[in-house]
Amino acid sequence: MIRYVIALRELGISNYKLITLLEEYSSDIEMMFKDDSIFETSLELMTCQEYFSNKKLVKESLFKADEILEKNKELKIKTTYYTDRNYPKELSKITNPPAIIYYKGADFIEISEHTIACVGTRKPTKLSYNAVNYLIPQWVNNDCAIVSGLACGVDKLSHQSCISAGGRTIAVLAHGLDIIYPKENKDLANRILLNGGILMSEYPVGTKVDKFRFVNRNRIIVGMSEVIVIYECDAKGGTMHNVEFAYQQDKTIFCPKLGNEILEIQTGTKKLIDSHVATVIKEGRDIKGVLEAVGVENINFKMKNIEIKKIFLHAMLSIIHNEMVLDKSIEELKLPLKNNGLFYEKILKLIDNKVIDIDILINSLISNNIGSINKTLQFND
Repeated sequence: MIRYVIALRELGISNYKLITLLEEYSSDIEMMFKDDSIFETSLELMTCQEYFSNKKLVKESLFKADEILEKNKELKIKTTYYTDRNYPKELSKITNPPAIIYYKGADFIEISEHTIACVGTRKPTKLSYNAVNYLIPQWVNNDCAIVSGLACGVDKLSHQSCISAGGRTIAVLAHGLDIIYPKENKDLANRILLNGGILMSEYPVGTKVDKFRFVNRNRIIVGMSEVIVIYECDAKGGTMHNVEFAYQQDKTIFCPKLGNEILEIQTGTKKLIDSHVATVIKEGRDIKGVLEAVGVENINFKMKNIEIKKIFLHAMLSIIHNEMVLDKSIEELKLPLKNNGLFYEKILKLIDNKVIDIDILINSLISNNIGSINKTLQFND
């Protein structure tokens, strides 16, 4: 079945039309490639006949489908489609769900039904670092899964915070699963899989990065989730597409409380709060609203601050790619250790022995990492 579903997309059948075919003519899809008389059985099938007039293209579509499936097998990529029992239930509810999903890692049924989309700017400030790393561990502690897009910035922070808290996270990609974009998040993608998460895309192997696909990807991030948490975002930034999709899909939006001085990359968040489109998360322990919105009944509020902060620290150490960031914090705080193996375990001992203040260390790592990232972004810009 899946061979012929993929071949239909390769022939040029639109996603919307393919959904209709899967819903109403699933048993006829294979016959469309084998018997032309099938098109005479209904008006809907008759509208597809033009795609089958060129037998060479039909043959090529099947060949392409076979190539995709062979590559999938090689890369351990699984496939599901709209009417398949393995298709994610929450995503099937939206207006234009992807007819085909390619994914790696766990099956969707293994992931908690309590799903939270966490999205925002690629240039987060301390506000996002703190909000992400205080809230997500507590949501994970209440059996929630995190959905995001594996981009730099808030996406990256959200995926890693979930992993560090022992949770499962879903990354929705805007290209084929034979590549990871951006490349610097390849290790993070591997950690997602190693920790029971999922990489997913509506695009087959061989599909390259293109701007419009990121917008399409955002509808899936929202569609896979019961609520959306938007951290910092520019009023004109790409994150605002998530707001449009959330409105279309009738999903509840939350945003963390902003400070008194509003930065450019927070103007979108401020707009959502001021217009009452989003519900405000007031502080790091304000987890009730989101958890109630995703259907968690017996909320656990008992996570200790030090436990959250240790997860926060683990997440920070996991996302820092530039060794100079860590070296700078070691030097600034005059830490009695070197940047080598078992670094996290050594730091925990120093924290437990009150040699290091965990808050000061985390703030130093955030400041130095933001400085390093901003220099890189300015260079790339």
